[in-house]
Amino acid sequence: MRTIPGYFKYFIILASLVLTIYVLILGKPILSPVVTAFIIAILLHPISGYIERARINRGISSLLSILLVMLVLSGLFYFFSSQVGSITSDLQSIGARFNEIIDRGNTWMEDTFGVAQREQNRYVKDSLNSFLQNSTAAITGTLSATADFFTSFFLFLITLFFLLYYRRFFVAFVYKCFSSEVHPRVGATIGKVEMVVRSYIVGLITVIVIVAVLNSVGLMLLGIQHAIFFGALAAVLTIIPYIGILVGSLLPILFALVTKDSLWYPVGVAILFWAVQFLEGNFITPNVVGGRVSINPFAAIIALFLGGMVWGAIGMILAIPLLAIIKVICDAVEPLHPIGFLLDNPPVEDPMKTPL
Repeated sequence: MRTIPGYFKYFIILASLVLTIYVLILGKPILSPVVTAFIIAILLHPISGYIERARINRGISSLLSILLVMLVLSGLFYFFSSQVGSITSDLQSIGARFNEIIDRGNTWMEDTFGVAQREQNRYVKDSLNSFLQNSTAAITGTLSATADFFTSFFLFLITLFFLLYYRRFFVAFVYKCFSSEVHPRVGATIGKVEMVVRSYIVGLITVIVIVAVLNSVGLMLLGIQHAIFFGALAAVLTIIPYIGILVGSLLPILFALVTKDSLWYPVGVAILFWAVQFLEGNFITPNVVGGRVSINPFAAIIALFLGGMVWGAIGMILAIPLLAIIKVICDAVEPLHPIGFLLDNPPVEDPMKTPL
């Protein structure tokens, strides 16, 4: 029997990876809400099971679990929209301060680079006209994105309901894909996947609450208005590891720059968020989530970039739980053990006992 050459195996693997990524990109409108529903269904499984044990129909229990998700999302939406409304009332004073900063910037540009304010104003006017000319396309794109969002959200709710309602049916399907000899290993893998995903989400929610409190208290001590809003927003963005809290710090820094007379305030806000990110990355997340999801930071960063390239923001949010699921599967399948080892945190000692 002839063996397949190594280079041919390489091209088969490469073609499979390219085809998989192409299918993921092409199927994003369907796959991203379905995968999101799968992750949330794992989180809601104990709640739905608890309701069923109270002798309530499975369909009703699934609907009540989804209603809980809707209530949480509605509460978050109400909180942030009310905070945005309070910020809107300050726009007049913010606008005057912003114009003052622009005037100072124009004067600095003229004194430093010799660019006359008339030329600066003309450049701004040309940029504004160009923006207005493209505003129709921007509005059309926004409306299209809004329609796509509601379509995806509806698909998410439908998928979430049926994943909860037919969960035993889907588990039975997974068992039927394997021979009866490996059913114990299959059951253990399913249980571990459920445990890892649920632990990660619960731990992430705990981290968000802790970071929100730290951010809000720090901004209050600095005297920044709307501290709770800015602190909570930056904390929620931590669902995108390593990047989210950096993005969330930009808005309060700009707000402090516009509303405060001293540059020490935005500098203080930047230092605050740097300190919180340091605590979150080195102490909070490792102690709350680290023992539950064992993935090394390099693999997590690569997964974040790949998720962003394939599915955008939702891909970055789902990257870590999906990578955790992949690691559990790799640990359970013997030929994939090297991949699971590569995704795990490195051991304290070199497993090969060879000095490097």
